[in-house]
Amino acid sequence: MRPPLPSPTPTWHNDTYPAIAHTRPELSMTGKTVIITGAGSGIGRATACAFAKAGASSIILIGRNESKLQQTEQSLRGFQAKVVLHSIDVTDEDVLILGAAFLATPAPIADSSTEDWWQSFETNVKGTMVPAKCFLSSAGPGAAIIAVAAATVLPPTMVPGISAYLSSKLALTKMMEYLAAENPSLFVATLHPGSPSGLKISIVNLPADFTVWLASSEASFLRGQQAWANWDVDELKAKAQQIELGVEFTAGIYGWAFMCL
Repeated sequence: MRPPLPSPTPTWHNDTYPAIAHTRPELSMTGKTVIITGAGSGIGRATACAFAKAGASSIILIGRNESKLQQTEQSLRGFQAKVVLHSIDVTDEDVLILGAAFLATPAPIADSSTEDWWQSFETNVKGTMVPAKCFLSSAGPGAAIIAVAAATVLPPTMVPGISAYLSSKLALTKMMEYLAAENPSLFVATLHPGSPSGLKISIVNLPADFTVWLASSEASFLRGQQAWANWDVDELKAKAQQIELGVEFTAGIYGWAFMCL
């Protein structure tokens, strides 16, 4: 379909498609260990299934609700992956998928509970920094860290009342850019899970399969940048050099003098 929002690709997807299918040998995750936070439901669960279908050898599921993690484990039965559960809060101290998130009660800042508003930063920023820091201590060359951050570029008038979520996810996006700059042997990127017109999150199989593609060598040009699951990967690959050398998919004030350094 035609993009309902500004897009670097003329093709816009709301569901999975052949170029990001787990059946492609180029996207094989054979021999990979995958760690997923927020794995108890939704996109986290679908992502675990996508990596299992792609042949991952081990999948570690992390979340706060053990019964939901067990449901995700059940959905992985029949695949070769060894599955390990860890019921923990990510704010306590080879592929790491950072999918845990907290959405404060939607409200204008003046009417928001300070504790509820700040919990977004505790979960979405600290809850990314802590597992990433642990992962870095043992990650070898070629490992990947992918964090989920939705809608950070949209103007407040389009998404009123969710300042805590979007502000914290924008901070997360900048943190991921730092991780990429500080760890040149790792692939680090931020993923927007997808929004069709109306800003409803896309079918979960789209971001799940897109994440598998993002962890493959085909997406290396997106290192240190943010991508939307709606964007067509073949059209992105056609612009690989331009994207890799540019700043359009990073967080900043574009056109300011520092952007050319």
